[in-house]
Amino acid sequence: MSLIQVNWDKCQKDGICVDVCPVHILEMDDQGGPQVGKGLAQYCIGCGHCVAACPHEALDNVRNPLARQGKLTKYPLVDSQTALAFLRSRRSIRRYTDYPVPRDLIVQLLDAARYAPSGHNSQGISYMVVDDHVSLKRIRELVVEWMQELVISQPEMAAKLHMPGIIRAHERGEDRILRDAPALIIATAPKDLRPAPISSCLALEYVELYATTLSLGTCWAGYAQVCAQQYPPLTDFLGLPEDTVVTGMMMVGYPRYCYHRLPERNPLQVTWFDGKAS
Repeated sequence: MSLIQVNWDKCQKDGICVDVCPVHILEMDDQGGPQVGKGLAQYCIGCGHCVAACPHEALDNVRNPLARQGKLTKYPLVDSQTALAFLRSRRSIRRYTDYPVPRDLIVQLLDAARYAPSGHNSQGISYMVVDDHVSLKRIRELVVEWMQELVISQPEMAAKLHMPGIIRAHERGEDRILRDAPALIIATAPKDLRPAPISSCLALEYVELYATTLSLGTCWAGYAQVCAQQYPPLTDFLGLPEDTVVTGMMMVGYPRYCYHRLPERNPLQVTWFDGKAS
């Protein structure tokens, strides 16, 4: 089957599909209609832009079929002020209730991450979810072990990252690593997937934003994430294959408190480049 199929009864030969193709594999044929350039089909990244941009539903692409693309009847979906208030309302949650998050809700949450942008549309991010207290406790213990080693081997760096205080808090029974969150989302990817770090950040940001609509709160688990990238005992505990790396970690749970104000940030800083040599 060819990469694209054209419904010639609907095609207006306007060239929109050709113009939006990010990898430039489409071209206009002698009749003014779209076709795949000779030998270029292998370079299709399956983004589906060609299908989505056609206002006549005249094009189909086997790598991202028309039938699988939801119809967008209104754009933008929300006005700018509503969107800005939604973005500003996101907060990192570090206090959670003891109520467990249903697994089907976590699946719904992670399903949204599939729609995040990724380098060259490579996608390729997988997720492991830890939601039992015993395993979460063991992860915290392993992170503390890693910190204890760094306090000895790299004391200045450990001090800058507040590790001695976190260790002391752990010894007091206070969790400053996973914040007693009932679940931990771990993003993983093949070692050879070069866009994985940024793709994982984008995907988990989708998770972080979408979580608020499900009455959930999230927070990046930075200490555990870096530990998993540097300390083999943690990846061994997680049972990750040798060709797989951790690319992100995020706590998730029901927030213990509700915030009643939108946060403020530092003033915007913008410089317009004038093209003049300094």
